[in-house]
Amino acid sequence: MHLSLLLSQMANQESLSSIVWQKLRKRGSAMLGLGLIVVSIFLAIFAYLIIPENTPNANRQLPEIALQPPLFNTDCIKYQNAATGSDKSWLASVFTGFESEDEHIPYQSLELIEDELQVTNHYGQIRILSFADLGLQKMSLTELKTNHVINRRYWLGTDRYGRDILSRLILGIRVSLTVGLLAVTISVIIGIFLGSVSGYFGGWLDQVISFLINVSWSIPTLLLVFAIVLALGRGVGIIFLAVGLTMWVDVARIVRGQVLQQKNMQYVEAAKSIGLREIPVLARHILPNIVGPILVIAAANFATAILIEAGLSYLGFGIRPPSPSIGNMLNEQYGFALSGKPFLALVPAITIMLLVLAFNLIGTGLRDAFDVRD
Repeated sequence: MHLSLLLSQMANQESLSSIVWQKLRKRGSAMLGLGLIVVSIFLAIFAYLIIPENTPNANRQLPEIALQPPLFNTDCIKYQNAATGSDKSWLASVFTGFESEDEHIPYQSLELIEDELQVTNHYGQIRILSFADLGLQKMSLTELKTNHVINRRYWLGTDRYGRDILSRLILGIRVSLTVGLLAVTISVIIGIFLGSVSGYFGGWLDQVISFLINVSWSIPTLLLVFAIVLALGRGVGIIFLAVGLTMWVDVARIVRGQVLQQKNMQYVEAAKSIGLREIPVLARHILPNIVGPILVIAAANFATAILIEAGLSYLGFGIRPPSPSIGNMLNEQYGFALSGKPFLALVPAITIMLLVLAFNLIGTGLRDAFDVRD
């Protein structure tokens, strides 16, 4: 009897998933949001295998080409200038960046005058270099350009330090998604636990947890995050924890309301009548039936977490430079919006907008897909 009931539940669950997916596919906006999220996740996972500047944090600074526009192209003299190499494995480098022993000197024109190189950069400044300065043997200009000159293109231009904006932007997307994922995980775990206990058992537990929810609800989110960060420090782990601890309230409120509604349903009474204890009834029967609202609030909280992290970094309380974050990129570059280089501020701003929009679209799609009235 119990086995047949379990198989029936599994079949119904699979059917529900199929129905939700079919309804979700019919909503173009939800699929657009899902597509943006999938692309962002792909870029975040394989960032250092994709980005043009794959050194750690994409922090190669070339002041000679600072503040260049999108699609900027330049030749660079490439030479080795590191005493030791990196002992990191290839797999570790995929996630943390590839150490480089190469140095780059971008130039607009290059001439060989009496065994010395006259390098003119893109601002018209001239620099005289010997082959010894570059650790190279004397050679002709043709040999130098053939063996030690590379061409680099900056698809989104460079920032004030001459760093590749595209590379740092993709790494910033990784930071935003990581913060969102861990913060939402923390908030969902805390929110489901407190909300389900409060709604199902009621009594003094419900009163205590409801009071805690109301107190937390009354504190502005960003202010509470500031307080946690100032109290515990500015580490990356603290950012995850701080954002997660400010968003559990929404999850707890939704779960509590849903559990209050579901615990009086006939299937709960039937589960109790066959001898199931309170915890299995709650975990195996009620919670699976409220997964829809939980997914919807999780998607909304993901967007909120991205905004909070960007706001913290923008104000200087989040991810510390040189680690790239969309928020600290915006902080570094917003002043150029009114100085003839608006792309520097627009690129991170538009990226934040698209990420938040994608999660809001998928959240709205999930809400409609789980709507039983349809």
